[in-house]
Amino acid sequence: MDQAEKEALIRELDQQREDLSNRYHGLRVELDPAYQLRLSVKKHPKRWAAAAAGVTFLGMRLLRSKKVIYEDQRKNRSLLFRTGKLVFNLARPTLTTMALNYARKYAEAHLHPEQENSMLGGPPQK
Repeated sequence: MDQAEKEALIRELDQQREDLSNRYHGLRVELDPAYQLRLSVKKHPKRWAAAAAGVTFLGMRLLRSKKVIYEDQRKNRSLLFRTGKLVFNLARPTLTTMALNYARKYAEAHLHPEQENSMLGGPPQK
């Protein structure tokens, strides 16, 4: 083999490598779904916008909650009941304080001194 034939084979091999690389790159681009989607959106933006609006509309129609009509469920309460509830709500802090004081006095009178401040019956905590 002489030098001219070697150079021709090297050029042919380089050309084949370049062709193979181009075909590989083209095939990769052709089979890439993300690239194809971007290309399609760029080529047909109006169609994609209409399709997105349609899918959104259908999704809203399918996934919406059903309208439920409730009757007025409030009980017609008397003036006496509402007044009593108001008075109780206003007196609640005082009643709570009175109940806690009663419980403390009961505990002091009926529990042993070592159980004075402990719910578990241990020594007093100071």
